[in-house]
Amino acid sequence: MALGRLLTLSRSDNADGFDLACVTEQRSVSINNEQIDITKPDCANPGSKLVRTLSYGVQSIDFSGAGAFVDNATMKAIAADAINQVKRVYQIRIPGVGTVEGDALVNITFSGDKTNELQADISLAMSGVIVFVPEV
Repeated sequence: MALGRLLTLSRSDNADGFDLACVTEQRSVSINNEQIDITKPDCANPGSKLVRTLSYGVQSIDFSGAGAFVDNATMKAIAADAINQVKRVYQIRIPGVGTVEGDALVNITFSGDKTNELQADISLAMSGVIVFVPEV
């Protein structure tokens, strides 16, 4: 059994390492493979039954996380990436599956009320070449 809290997001430190983001509550990863319909009729028998044939199109990998904003250097750097529109290498570790790594664009939403902690919702979209390293 893999623990959900081991689904992690890390930001490149630009020196062959990664700094772990502190996502305190919910987190998720979506791997979406667009399906392209490449169905063609049988040229020898155009009236015959059509059977759907699909191929892969655009793939998207997105991460989202939410919880109390942790006031540390990594979380401030992630917020700065969003504010300054910086594309940076991020790594997502999916326990029991492996890691995906590549350039990413970050969005962040801050929220709060008068008595509770500041909340942060992070969404990250991978962009360009994505490297997948399976867990062994």
